[in-house]
Amino acid sequence: MLKIATFAVRGFLLLFGAVVLGISITVAKHQTIGSPPSETSFGSFCGAFGILISLVGLAALFIDKIPPVATMAADGLATTFYLSGGIALTLALKAVPSCTNKDDYNVGQRYLNKILNGGCQDVQGKPYCPNGFDDDQLSSLCQRVQADYVFEYLAFIFGVAIIGMTFFLNRRGGGRSAAFV
Repeated sequence: MLKIATFAVRGFLLLFGAVVLGISITVAKHQTIGSPPSETSFGSFCGAFGILISLVGLAALFIDKIPPVATMAADGLATTFYLSGGIALTLALKAVPSCTNKDDYNVGQRYLNKILNGGCQDVQGKPYCPNGFDDDQLSSLCQRVQADYVFEYLAFIFGVAIIGMTFFLNRRGGGRSAAFV
């Protein structure tokens, strides 16, 4: 029973990794001036690394040659990356109080946010962000970034769960097939 639950949680981790990777790449493609912010690039890395570790973990459920300690260590690393990425995006978006509020303060904060505005240049001492003039687009991108860090936090929670499940599955001997001679 625990093996089935472990398989399901690994499937969710694979899904969360794909969602994080997809959203992060979508946000990074919005960048037109300079390179994407490091928070966005790290989110892409977290998603890709999470997919890879999820696939290794799924394979470890069926292949006895993969040691459980290795999968738990890899899961721990992926879980730490998800938490770090979620915190980084949360802090980068902290200055934006609302993604949907249309008052001048919120619109201005979305315009100046480095994750949302697509890059800015200084023109006569003032920031000019060519992608920042369409507030509906900034609002939509802001909501995507919020979804990105929510999925990173969910992957962190499921990552902690999979580490515990892997530990208990292998402690009881349910994860490996035994050959009796």
